[in-house]
Amino acid sequence: LESDTRTLAWEAGRKWGVRVNTISAGPLKSRAASAIGAKGEKSFIDYAIKYSSANAPLAQDLYSEDVGSSALFLLSPLARAVTGVTLYVDNGLHAMGMAVDSKAMQREE
Repeated sequence: LESDTRTLAWEAGRKWGVRVNTISAGPLKSRAASAIGAKGEKSFIDYAIKYSSANAPLAQDLYSEDVGSSALFLLSPLARAVTGVTLYVDNGLHAMGMAVDSKAMQREE
């Protein structure tokens, strides 16, 4: 997706003057995300949120409004020179890599 974003940014920018960017959102609770998994069990998104909270530089909940505000910025004149970018809205989790030894990765019994 990141490579496609850069390629499209080049092509669409040169041909039509259009900016192309991608938002990569971290784990956030939603009805759709919560529906993944068996009834009565902790869902995948619950594990992902716990992992993010334990390992991201900013240990705070992520909300859809955070993602929406980032999109609003990219759509605004403030970002008129921003194209070909993947904007990570994940409390900095992408910068940390995978912490496979994190206690958040352990299954609860």
